[in-house]
Amino acid sequence: MVKYELFMPVHKGLRFALGNLLNHVNQLNFENEQKLKEFTKEFNTLCAVLHSHAEHEDEHVHPIIEKYAPEVAEKMETEHEATDVLLIELEELIKDINNSSAETRRELGVKFVYGYNKFLAAYLNHLQTEEVDVMNILWEKLSVEELMEVTVAIRSSIPQEILMDYFKYMIPGQNIYERVEMLGGMKKFAPPEAYQAACELAKSVLSKEDWSELKTELEAA
Repeated sequence: MVKYELFMPVHKGLRFALGNLLNHVNQLNFENEQKLKEFTKEFNTLCAVLHSHAEHEDEHVHPIIEKYAPEVAEKMETEHEATDVLLIELEELIKDINNSSAETRRELGVKFVYGYNKFLAAYLNHLQTEEVDVMNILWEKLSVEELMEVTVAIRSSIPQEILMDYFKYMIPGQNIYERVEMLGGMKKFAPPEAYQAACELAKSVLSKEDWSELKTELEAA
């Protein structure tokens, strides 16, 4: 029996986005105004999602873990704080790069790449903590129905525009079963316009073959 995953669906999306950003920053010509502008927009969008994700975990998951396993809650909070500091440093650095002359952008770009690598290593380790240490406690202490309630509470508290950014990462980062589960749930319970918007997004971020497969499964659901 497959266990109910609270973190994995969104974490797959975050890993997908973080990996893409790593490739983009490694290839980026920081002296190219247009390329830098496009990268900054991509980076800022991901930052908004990462901050949102941490806030909702602090609100909806941390109190549960603190109740049953205070030492794990402390580890979770420490990692949140550490990765948040690294991310804020990168946000400030990308502002400095955009406000710098072309002559200094290359040097600052190298600093950004190193900083992003440091953040990424810490953040991936944190995701592992949640998927193993935290999830094991949730499986032990909460029923599937209670875990689903946490998922609904988190998603319901995310503004629609940011939720679409989540989906932009999650849909291509997942496998067909997870895509069907997520969008199939929206088909049953979300407003029709929200479901339609999610399908349009899926069509835009998936290959033609993957979208065709998903569309067929959703029509049969």
